[in-house]
Amino acid sequence: MNERTERSEGREFTPGWSSVNERTERSEGREFTPGWSSMTERTERSEGRGFTPGWSSVNPTNGPASALADALAAEYAAIWAYGVIGVHLTEAARTAARAAEAAHRSRRDALLLQLAEGSGQVPADQAGYALPHPVTDQASALRLAVEIEERTAGHWRAALVHTTGADRNTALAALTDCALRATRWRRTAGVTPVTVPFPGRPA
Repeated sequence: MNERTERSEGREFTPGWSSVNERTERSEGREFTPGWSSMTERTERSEGRGFTPGWSSVNPTNGPASALADALAAEYAAIWAYGVIGVHLTEAARTAARAAEAAHRSRRDALLLQLAEGSGQVPADQAGYALPHPVTDQASALRLAVEIEERTAGHWRAALVHTTGADRNTALAALTDCALRATRWRRTAGVTPVTVPFPGRPA
């Protein structure tokens, strides 16, 4: 709860990725990670050698609260990943990454409030997340940005099946936002095609 509170209050928010040391630690996976027992393990995770498959897959859900909790977990991971992505980008791309991180933070905060006020269980944020591949330059950072938006879209797409009314509208809006950002990142990265027919659907 302390970590979630700090994040929601902006005490970890770094719009300029505030210092060279912090940026280096984020890009190397050395951000505050009490669950990662050694520097070697943290380095392996940041290079994708310890990638957690559960982050990329959409878990089965038992109802609206579970679906939204899964989406919240995806938003946590997206926010963390943009801390790594941003330090490898420059100019317009870096500004776009900052805006994307802010959008995911907004989604996270809204979900935290909604789940806390309801009967659903609020999943805890993790101190760090293993990446699917090494992020060492702009090209690999852009690739990760596309993947992050696609994966987060997948969780929101899954939530569509289990929600109704306002919750379903929220899920649809989030899915649309992720799909639009993924399209922009593909264009920036020079990836073709820049759009996919069914955003959030596994390939």
